[in-house]
Amino acid sequence: MARPCSTCQHIHRPAIDKRLAAGEPIKRVALDYGLSPVSLGRHKANCAGIVSGPTITKTASRATVALATLPSREELGDAYGDLRQRIDDIVKQAQAAGSLAVAIQGMNALRQSLDSLARIAGHDRPVTSQVTVDVSVNINAAVEAVIAAIGPEPSHQQIIQLERLVDDE
Repeated sequence: MARPCSTCQHIHRPAIDKRLAAGEPIKRVALDYGLSPVSLGRHKANCAGIVSGPTITKTASRATVALATLPSREELGDAYGDLRQRIDDIVKQAQAAGSLAVAIQGMNALRQSLDSLARIAGHDRPVTSQVTVDVSVNINAAVEAVIAAIGPEPSHQQIIQLERLVDDE
């Protein structure tokens, strides 16, 4: 019978796992918690299931490639158009011959496949975009610019014009 994992039994196991998952070096974590780097490495791989940095990079790269191979909106649109035409042809044949149920079921399965591809590629929902606009105003600079434009002692007419500007008249 194998010995229980010393890290799994450790009182700070959640903190240890969190640090390992964040990519901290095993030696540093082991030193901080008084554990053997070898046993901590076994815990990381066997108990926590945390893969190494290169493995994470490799997995992310594979995911990027998988996403890049998904069809574009245009390709899906073309496929739907082709499918619609084929279904129309089959329906006409079915009406003329009496039954093409199996062919229609096959076309329905093809449509479902296209639906799945559209969902995977994210083309089944509207495109959303977020725009952040900085609308901060330096009021001191604005006041200084107004005073510079009208002078230190504005005339009565200038004050009325400024009031109209401020009041949006």
